[in-house]
Order: sequence, then C-alpha cells, then structure tokens
Amino acid sequence: MHRFRLIFFLGLLLPELAGAQQQAALANPVANPGAPWPFAGFVVNAPELDDLFSQVRTGEAAAIGKQVLKPERTWAFVVLTLRPGRAFKSARELSEHMRTRRETGLDVKRLTKLAHEELPAEHQGRPCSRYMLRAVDRGEKGDESVMMQFRGLTCVHPDQPDRLVDIAYSERGGEGAMSGVLIKAGARFIESLRFLPLIAPPQLQEALKREQAGDMAGSIALLEPLAEAGNTRAAAVVGTALLYGRGVPADPEQGRKWLEVAAKDGWVDVLFTLGAMYDKGLGVPRDPEAAVRWWVRAADQRDPQAQLNLGIYSWNAENAPRDVKSACAWWERAAGNGSERALQYFKANRC
Repeated sequence: MHRFRLIFFLGLLLPELAGAQQQAALANPVANPGAPWPFAGFVVNAPELDDLFSQVRTGEAAAIGKQVLKPERTWAFVVLTLRPGRAFKSARELSEHMRTRRETGLDVKRLTKLAHEELPAEHQGRPCSRYMLRAVDRGEKGDESVMMQFRGLTCVHPDQPDRLVDIAYSERGGEGAMSGVLIKAGARFIESLRFLPLIAPPQLQEALKREQAGDMAGSIALLEPLAEAGNTRAAAVVGTALLYGRGVPADPEQGRKWLEVAAKDGWVDVLFTLGAMYDKGLGVPRDPEAAVRWWVRAADQRDPQAQLNLGIYSWNAENAPRDVKSACAWWERAAGNGSERALQYFKANRC
C-alpha cells in the first residue's frame, strides 16, 4: 500500500488523523493479532485478523489496516486521543458534541454523507458515544465513487473529563452492508479498550522521587506492592532493576518474573528487554528463538531497535542460511521508524 494512502483516506472521516501523514512511514506488518498495545492512559488489543499492517503508532494513536481482495478495498482499525477543550458529565452531552464535531469535520469537497448516528453509551463505567458514519468518497476528477463506513466508540477518560479516547473500525470500498467478519473483529477491538491511570498514585510518585535521589532499594520497596497489585509500569521498573542490578543486587530470575507481568500490557520497552534477556542468556538459558518472538512483538508496534535487531538476526542467521530479503526488510522498516543505524546497515549491505 502507498506510504500515506491509508492515513489519507482515514483522515477524510477522522480529521484528527490528517496530521499523522507526516509521521506515517512504510506499512509495517503486525504478526501478533490480539496482542495488547499500550498508549497514554489506555490499552487496546490489536485486531484478531491475519495479514495486518500498521501505518501509524504514537503514544496516543495508531492506525492498523488490512487489504481485502484488492487494493481499493481496505479495512482499518484506529485508536486516537482527542482533546476537545471541555469536560463532559454525561453520555448524552458527549454524543451531541461528537455529532457536531464529526459532521463539521467531514471533507465535503469529496465526501457525501449517507448516514450518521451518535448514541449515548457506557464502557467500563465511563460516558461514551457509540457511532456509525457512512459516506461516499467521490474522489478526484475521473475517480470512481467509493463507499466508506465507520463504526466506533468515543469515551471520556476516567482521570480527565476533557480527554477522550476514540476507537473505531472502518471499511473502504465495500458494497452495501459492512463485512460480517469485519464487524466481529471490530467489536472485539472496541471491547478490548481498557483505561490506565494518567495520574500516578502517590506511592508510585514517592518511588520515583527515591529513584531520582539515588535510593533505588527504597524505590523498589515501594514499587513491589504496586507491581503485585497489577501495576505493570511498576512491574517494569522492578523487573529491569533486578535484571541488571541497578541499585539493588542483581536477581535475573526475579527480574524476568516482573518483566513478564509488565509484558501483559504490551509495553514496548519491556518486550524489547525480554528479547535482550533471551538473546544474552540473562537469568535464562540463551534462546535466540524466544528473543525473536519478543522482539517481533515490539516490532509490531514499530519499535526501531527491535526491528534493527531482527534484521541483524536475519543477516547472521544462527544455524540457518542468511536471509538477505528479511534482513533488508527489517532494516528498511527500522530506518523508516527513525533508526539511523538501521539505515547504515541497509546501505552498507546494498539492500
């Protein structure tokens, strides 16, 4: 798919994504359907479909696509953060606002609206607006008209009533009713939305203060109860400190335990560290295949360091023939996501 094509078409109905064209790089494959992707204040699971690719991944937004039958027909799954500049106390108030916002945001030069619904809803006890939007994209002069359909949910974040999370799935190029396969996968995608705290609990804030003051042991003592209670960011800090012996005696086995707890929310730094642990044999027998599995999960979320390492693994290929094509593909993706080192590998090896 063209570098900006998915984002361009999504931007027609979701103008908040229009600016992501500057961030979009090569389409990156998503190899782990259903895996958690964390963002600032929430987590969603990647769609449970094969042959997915990501076009955008930031701390507040992602766009994942799937080509169906032909390039002109595409499914997309989108999540993004909205800041409307005001707070919302009820689902009805939010629905009325989003109806106006979405309709005034349509690109009327090329879109003809066919239907639009906004219904008050609730998700995890939060006020939301469940919506459906269907329009015809007339395209540029000489283009054939194409149907575009969106279904989604916009919710108020628990910690900030003026911060919204929008999660949706769409079809471009279908005829008539939206695909049943897409509807089923899209419904699971939306229901996977889980809110995370935007404001660190006092115990975590105090732990960070102790860490900055050089008291890592005191910080860990505060973080461990939080990790045991399910705070995955606390588990990540504890696991990394124990793995490498940062301010506390090294205990790689316990470090791995806490990192695997943190990995349940899909934090990229944790996924990468687990890959490095198996690559180097820290606290576990060295296992290159396990390292690759963890790095692929990080690469799904466009992590350039994981993609760089996967390229190196493909090139060096322990106990297997060198896979030049795979190595070059990984380095190209990593370079597209900002890795200068990957670009050097790509050029030096004449990819």
